[in-house]
Amino acid sequence: MPDATDPQTSVQKSDVHAPGRNYSRPWFGAFERSLAWRYLFAKREHGGASLISIVSFVGIALAVWALITTMSVMEGFRTKLLEVVLGGQPHIYVQVEGATKDEVEHAVETIRSLSGVVSVDPYIEQKVLVSFRGRATGAAVKAFPSDGLKSLPFLDEKYEDIIAGGYGQGKNGGNQILIGRVLASQLGVVTGDDITILVPQINQTIGGAIPRSKAYEVSTVFTTGSVELDSLFIFMPIEQGRLLAKFASEAQNLDIRVSDPDDTTSIMREIRNSLGPKYYIYDWKRQRSSWFNALNVERMMMLIVMLVLVSITSLNIITGVVMLVKNKTRDIAILRTIGAGRGMMMRVFILIGATLGFAGAMSGFALGLLTVLNISAVEAGLNLISSSVGGGPIFSADVYGLSGLPAKLDYPTALIATFWAMCMSVVVTIWPAWRGASLDPVEALRFE
Repeated sequence: MPDATDPQTSVQKSDVHAPGRNYSRPWFGAFERSLAWRYLFAKREHGGASLISIVSFVGIALAVWALITTMSVMEGFRTKLLEVVLGGQPHIYVQVEGATKDEVEHAVETIRSLSGVVSVDPYIEQKVLVSFRGRATGAAVKAFPSDGLKSLPFLDEKYEDIIAGGYGQGKNGGNQILIGRVLASQLGVVTGDDITILVPQINQTIGGAIPRSKAYEVSTVFTTGSVELDSLFIFMPIEQGRLLAKFASEAQNLDIRVSDPDDTTSIMREIRNSLGPKYYIYDWKRQRSSWFNALNVERMMMLIVMLVLVSITSLNIITGVVMLVKNKTRDIAILRTIGAGRGMMMRVFILIGATLGFAGAMSGFALGLLTVLNISAVEAGLNLISSSVGGGPIFSADVYGLSGLPAKLDYPTALIATFWAMCMSVVVTIWPAWRGASLDPVEALRFE
């Protein structure tokens, strides 16, 4: 048995406990962590790179914050636009023109029983010409069941007042109609005025052929939040719509609203399975495919640009690690001489970059969440600063048609940004860490 005091045996034992030779230790053991922490926060006169480290940390934090805030505001705009546009049009269309009354009622009841369907209402839509005191403009009459108005988000709060005012009452639903705010402004119409609606059909009379027309009373001026829809739509009872258009069928289409407008495919599939191939079914995405695709492309490109920005910001870590390796050449040579392996030194510098990336990414994540969740206060502060220098509101409701800056926190995107910043911080550190670990201790000490 070898003597513990034997010099050769002692060397072998110390070799076993050398930092670079203990293979049972964790990949990032206590030695690597303590050395990385010491180097990271070393003072400048001691060869540290604290200033560059701070710049790298702040850059990553700001990049992640900017990505989360920008994508959340874009998601808020997208959600608000969908609410506005889809408030005035169906999520899913089912063409029932030519179907009998019983068939339409059966289709309505069948669709209402499906999971995810909020409302189903038959309607008739027709292009018309509207005139008032010498002014005329084109519009679209949407003949809707009176009780179906409550399914329209922009009329939900006004529904009780509209019905109490006499809408939908009287012979064939009466003569009261609802008109969009922009359309009413173009015609100079206010509540209580009578307007004339002309349809593209001809009545044969003794005096000859004349366009078909009828006068209606404006009972309510509504707004959907969309200039396009507010300048186009007029709502009237479906009974009046059938008479005005001389429509022989019970309805033209079914207006179907679902709980999640983004997920219409599965519900459309269920409708087809329930009703069969008799009816043509499509959704709002097909009708507005170019608009919908433009939103998706814009969102994806912005995400790519912001991720590239995070990557570029992470490159600052390379400068910090390179400077740190240069300043710590003597320390690296000594550690290599007493047994620290290349892998250990490489892990030390990788840990430095990972620490900077993790701290910066988490700080940016927290700052982004704080900004998005308090977007109203942020907007108020920006408006105050803008007003103090003689400017107007940053986000004017008169220009954008929205009451405030919309922002919806997109958690998957926020997590992707944070994880990407962490990964890039590690990736960009690998090359300078490898260069530092590859230093020849003999050559390094010769020049010290």
